[in-house]
Amino acid sequence: MNQLTDFMHDSLGSAPTPAGLAPLLDKLAERFDHALTGVVLYGSCHRKADVTDGLVDLLVVVSGYRAAFGAGGLAMFNWLLPPNVFYMEAQGPDGVIRCKYAVVSLKQFRRRMKSRIDHYFWARFCQPTKLVLGDKETLAAVAAIQACGARTFAKRIAPRVSSPLTAHEFWITALTTTYLCELRPEPPDNARMLIAHDPDYWRRLTAILATEQPLLEAVGPDHYRGLTSRPVRLVNGLVWQLRRVSGKLFNLARLFKAAGTFSNGIDYIVWKVERHSGVRIEPTERMRRHPRLAAWGLAWRMWRQGGFR
Repeated sequence: MNQLTDFMHDSLGSAPTPAGLAPLLDKLAERFDHALTGVVLYGSCHRKADVTDGLVDLLVVVSGYRAAFGAGGLAMFNWLLPPNVFYMEAQGPDGVIRCKYAVVSLKQFRRRMKSRIDHYFWARFCQPTKLVLGDKETLAAVAAIQACGARTFAKRIAPRVSSPLTAHEFWITALTTTYLCELRPEPPDNARMLIAHDPDYWRRLTAILATEQPLLEAVGPDHYRGLTSRPVRLVNGLVWQLRRVSGKLFNLARLFKAAGTFSNGIDYIVWKVERHSGVRIEPTERMRRHPRLAAWGLAWRMWRQGGFR
């Protein structure tokens, strides 16, 4: 392993596993059986000592989609537009524990961390995470994949950084840029708050990237700038404009897909949009019975009311 992979390896495996996860992991092991390769905890619950009072975000890594789902539509949808996203509850000693879990194969996880047009994976999984289920081989594989995602993210953002920035400012710029590719951009302070939760992680990550990335140069104590020419910066700006369109389309397609993979998928879409925008449309029982057909009309109504843009 190289220095960046070593860093990701330590980050994935060193933090203590939050209390309360066991019932969820047991249900995932039962559901996916021999197809289950590993489970990664990410998102805000990654920083909690106990996850019993929140919605846990998990990435379920499988050996293959047919092994995980059989030969039906779920396997096809997961291959066409990863990940499939599901909601699950488990009974813990102190009550119900809830999670939202995404499914991806190890092979596709690796490939998507290099994607040119879809930022979903490399924008999320170069952030601090914790491997909560998996052996040493899985830990090494996921660490290498996350290192690849960090390189991809830095490569996409470095041309946008012509003036020296601190490590934290670099990644605030990076996250803010990807937020503009979502259906509903996050509030301006979200990126700054996220980086502030793990300051040492982002400082060390940037220092390592600067030693191996020809596009990123250290120009002083904890200050960096991109090493790209003006033509490269102009092309990069155009690519990000295109990615703002493609990112919203991918985001919309994943929401529609979740309408079919979630139990109460229409309610999930309504909750998701309301959480980010404050706009709520009450779904009908007909929408709940035919979620994939209803999702298009619901999306149109939400767009007209400002639920996303």
